[in-house]
Amino acid sequence: MTTDESTDLIITEVAVEDVEHAYAFSPEVITALGLSIPVVVGERLCDAALAKLKEDDTWRTMSYKELRKLFRDNCNDQDGYLSAQAPLLETVVRMLLSAKKDAVTVSELHSVLSDLWITSLWPRHISIESMQRVLDNGTAYGIVRAD
Repeated sequence: MTTDESTDLIITEVAVEDVEHAYAFSPEVITALGLSIPVVVGERLCDAALAKLKEDDTWRTMSYKELRKLFRDNCNDQDGYLSAQAPLLETVVRMLLSAKKDAVTVSELHSVLSDLWITSLWPRHISIESMQRVLDNGTAYGIVRAD
């Protein structure tokens, strides 16, 4: 019995490409860019999260972990927090910060974004492949692959 090495190689390559990637927000990337985590993250807080704070500028002294908890508890389901008119990367950052889990698959992000965009006055569309390419280049927004 002989083994065809080229067949094994092709099967392996296809299997690797079929893996769905997940993305996360990385505070380390933001810090490496010389930006302040409280400012970058705090500026994106939803109205419900801001209302929970005792003072308007309290978020400026909070840790990333505390800010992320505010996002998870208050912003995920707030109407109007995600806007169909916002740029794609801004919308994805808001989705990642308010997500209940640390990493979100590209298909989950695509589904939410597509639902949001289809209800816009000017509907847009992006394929999952194109969205993945954009996200792979989203490090300026702190977006990184989680896998």
